[in-house]
Amino acid sequence: MASSLVLIELGVVVVGLAVMARVASRLGFSPIPLYLLSGLAFGEGGLVPVVTAERFIATGAEIGVILLLLMLGLEYSAEELTGTLRGGAPAGLLDLALNFLPGLAMGLLLGWGAVPALLLGGVTYISSSGVAAKLLGDLGWVGNRETPSVLSILVIEDLVMAIYLPVMAVVLLEGPTLGGLVSVVAAVTAVAVILVFALRYGAAMSRLVFSGSDEALLLSILGAALLVAGIAEELQVSAAVGAFLVGIGLSGPAADRARSLLGPLRDLFGAVFFVFF
Repeated sequence: MASSLVLIELGVVVVGLAVMARVASRLGFSPIPLYLLSGLAFGEGGLVPVVTAERFIATGAEIGVILLLLMLGLEYSAEELTGTLRGGAPAGLLDLALNFLPGLAMGLLLGWGAVPALLLGGVTYISSSGVAAKLLGDLGWVGNRETPSVLSILVIEDLVMAIYLPVMAVVLLEGPTLGGLVSVVAAVTAVAVILVFALRYGAAMSRLVFSGSDEALLLSILGAALLVAGIAEELQVSAAVGAFLVGIGLSGPAADRARSLLGPLRDLFGAVFFVFF
């Protein structure tokens, strides 16, 4: 009985997404706003309750954002990323000043205190990499000249959050401690190790995962992305950053084939992510 309810609930959600995708295609814009509106219709307080399938949808949403950033990473090489990050550092600092500081100031003006103000600064600073990745793909902007600059700002934001989140977690739960310092160092080290590995061994990794079998290649790349994303999140780093760097590390025939193989999965789980969001 429970399994049939899961299938029915998932069927209703996916059919609803299909309708939204058709409407967006007919009107000529990205389906993301309609997916978000659909999410309001499902679940607690919505028109259609989603009870038994909620855990599956939550897991599917995590896979969705991982696939969105993995596919985005496949569009660029490690050398392009590092060059873009170096060139985008001034824009990243300006982004930090224009978005974090107003939130921090508002929290202080409201009398919330230093820690809540710092949290509000983080809320106003960070952008959704998943939303940006989906929009770039839907609107056909991945190959545009300005896209690498946009990506560099998103990556810088995620790297900043890789430091910010462990620090704030320690401040909220424990206060300044040696364990908190270790968490921050581990987060920064994890990002550095993944990036260096992608730079130095990306070509070797691409040759290793490449296969004449579509099934083997799909499972290899998806498995690697999920594994690295999980390890990154365990180390208090965004899972999306881990998946993005895996995509950056892949090149050549492996990356070319992966785009076509992973595209339908990205569309499915990406839609689930926006509904859950």
